[in-house]
Amino acid sequence: MPTFSVPSAVGSYEIDDDPARIDAAAAAAFLTTGAYWARWRTAQDISRQIAEAWRVTGAYDPAGAMVGFARAFSDGGSAYLADVYVLPEHRGTGLGKAVVRTMVEDGPGAGFRWMLHTSDAHGLYREFGFTTPSTMFLERPRQLSPDPVNTDPLNTGALTGDHVRLEPLGYRHVPALQAATSGGGDLYRWMPLPKVTDETRRYVEVALAMRDKGTAVPYAVVRIEDGAVIGSTRFHQIDFWAWPRAEAGGGPPAPDVCEIGWTWLTRSAIRTAANTEMKRLMLTHAFETWRVRSLCFHADARNERSRAAIERIGARFEGILRSHRLASDLIPRDSARYSITAAEWPEVKRHLTELSRR
Repeated sequence: MPTFSVPSAVGSYEIDDDPARIDAAAAAAFLTTGAYWARWRTAQDISRQIAEAWRVTGAYDPAGAMVGFARAFSDGGSAYLADVYVLPEHRGTGLGKAVVRTMVEDGPGAGFRWMLHTSDAHGLYREFGFTTPSTMFLERPRQLSPDPVNTDPLNTGALTGDHVRLEPLGYRHVPALQAATSGGGDLYRWMPLPKVTDETRRYVEVALAMRDKGTAVPYAVVRIEDGAVIGSTRFHQIDFWAWPRAEAGGGPPAPDVCEIGWTWLTRSAIRTAANTEMKRLMLTHAFETWRVRSLCFHADARNERSRAAIERIGARFEGILRSHRLASDLIPRDSARYSITAAEWPEVKRHLTELSRR
């Protein structure tokens, strides 16, 4: 067993990699009932895996109860991270990141080649240098420094305004997204939105797969006033141009063009400040952080409400693309195309600022 790290604090919680503190029964209770992976294991199987682990870490509440956990096994040059969890009632406190950091970066395996499997936490592990050769297998190449620098331009984090916050989409948003689409009726006739839990989870799964391929950055739209999830949107059709090396400049490449789409809001949020502000947040990031050359929108040519909303923010109509995409009613739809160029952005930004004031 490796030398233990000094316990660290996250708010009122403690993170400790001392195996003597691990509550194997608590870990087994969650992993056999609350985890979505490897549910075929018994409590005895999990206790044995913990006892044989190369390294373990626990997160403990002020009373000393274990509320988070991770384990790893290793051959001395590579390591596999497994069974990372935080109990639902303690999530959103930074414990997940702290547990992974302790396991991967603060211990004897900082320079190792790390591997893991996940289907819903790609964003978390990406922050620690893991990359994705497929949508299910994540690999962390051997790090020359124990503090890998995030060079992924698509890791935007949350985009926050006065009325809404765009949070990177995750499986934790599934129940709220499903609730947000209920009662929409004809409002969503032009958008194939999920109606039941399995469809919503698949909706998120596809969005995250696009994220891992580097072609989309999906968000949940959260109303700041009450924390309610009121819709979703995303950057997609992201493209990086093949610039000559001399023209590319230093640092990681950023997108050159992209599209904003898959945008919808719950019925009660229609015609509120939410739509204008979420567009302003995304356009500001695209033109001022990524410095894209242009950005476009496409709407079903029959969707007059969506087209009016795009025109209202100042995008320029370019024309109709015939039989452009599959429509929600399963016919090849004509798409109305709109765009904003980098040269037009300052005027559009002033217009959006004025709309926000109104």
